Amino acid sequence: MRSDSSTERANRRRLALLALLHRRPHSYDELIAALDKDGLFSYDHASEAAVIARQQYYQFRNDIQALHRLSCDIRCDRRSRCYIWHNSPFGLALTQGQLTTFALLLNTFNETKMIHADEIKALLNYFVEQLPPEQQKQLARHRYPFSIDLHETTDYHNADAYNIQRIELAIERSQQLKFSYRSLREGKEHVHIVEPQPLVFELGHVYLIGWSPEYGKTLRFRLDYILPGSAEVLPTRIAQSRPSPVSYVLRYKLSPVIARNGVSQHFVDQLVDMHADGSATVTASITDLFDARRILLSYGENCTVLEPPKLVKQMRTVAADFSKKYLTLDE
Repeated sequence: MRSDSSTERANRRRLALLALLHRRPHSYDELIAALDKDGLFSYDHASEAAVIARQQYYQFRNDIQALHRLSCDIRCDRRSRCYIWHNSPFGLALTQGQLTTFALLLNTFNETKMIHADEIKALLNYFVEQLPPEQQKQLARHRYPFSIDLHETTDYHNADAYNIQRIELAIERSQQLKFSYRSLREGKEHVHIVEPQPLVFELGHVYLIGWSPEYGKTLRFRLDYILPGSAEVLPTRIAQSRPSPVSYVLRYKLSPVIARNGVSQHFVDQLVDMHADGSATVTASITDLFDARRILLSYGENCTVLEPPKLVKQMRTVAADFSKKYLTLDE
């Protein structure tokens, strides 16, 4: 048999077909183009395009039928119009520990509302499809002894896709970003130009953090407060270095109710000094007074801020405002 006989070429074409489908689902056109590029179809190159296409179709159909006879479960998904190899022996096979961890990931991101939720789910579902049928059944009936609550307080399903694409493009290209932002404090719209850092998901929201040349400091913006369609990538490149932000020495005391069983680490390199009565004094270096105030207010009456003076003044203002509001309520 010649090495390039029609039978030999068909066998090589079918192996190539399996290799393509093992990597990911493919449309009919993608498969035909890839196989034809490698010269795996048998036809007269002088023929008309319609004749060649028909010959490629017949050979492809015969390949699928031949692979079915070898128990390869290859089917075309009606929704995606892609061919999928459902029982590839080269798919995933997880240990029980890995399967339990994978189930935790599925449970965590199954109903997520953060940006890129669809992409995350698609990736996880792709891995599910690579598992043996028995392991897929185990995932379906798995009980979760542990769960992760992302505490999503904002639904980003309908987030402005244009803004997200522009913001991420500016971050990837290290270029300045221009956008309009609606301030909650003033209720006004303001145009900002920043040198963006990667988007971060924190405490239920997605934030854009960036250096503002106008304000001369790093600012934080909630993604959902950026006006739809306003994000614009500027040609100006991000500076290689910026002045270090102003830092403060933070010191606060926690009551025994909070500190007796240990102190949570909210700040990098914080130092904790435990006292005989079970209380604790925490010292740390910070650059964001707003963030520190938000964290420490969550302790309520069990936290006393000792320094910096600027934060102490802010906490006094908050305490006075609370007192004024609650004293006016009927007992």
